Amino acid sequence: MDKKISQLTQLTARTEQDVIAIVNGGSTKKISVEDFIREPVINAGSVSGGISVDLSLGRWFIFTLTDDVSVSLSNEKEGEEFLFWVYADGNPSITSMTLTSGGNIYCVGGTLPNIANNAWNLYRGFVINGGLVLTELDNFAAI
Repeated sequence: MDKKISQLTQLTARTEQDVIAIVNGGSTKKISVEDFIREPVINAGSVSGGISVDLSLGRWFIFTLTDDVSVSLSNEKEGEEFLFWVYADGNPSITSMTLTSGGNIYCVGGTLPNIANNAWNLYRGFVINGGLVLTELDNFAAI
């Protein structure tokens, strides 16, 4: 019995029926249904100083900032979106952010966002025209 992806409620063992073949420019890539359902969460733990983030590792990143950081992002792809879930332990700030490709970083008002101290902050970025657009939602706390 064929099932649509929207009808799947749980992925158990991967079978050949769970694989989708995508043909692009003569090459074929197999992608499993599991690839559409979950993505890795990269937990970098406590960080400070200069940090490098390889965006090819995933789309979800968790950091606890213990002091000021300077962020270098690499391996970004056009159209890609990612999320940083950041806890500011004390009063740290993001002092700079760069793309190793040399593209521009665009933030509201043309400055890096301020971090809400002793709270969770969510940063959403997406790559467009070789640059990174970064938005922020801050001051999350448990209820």
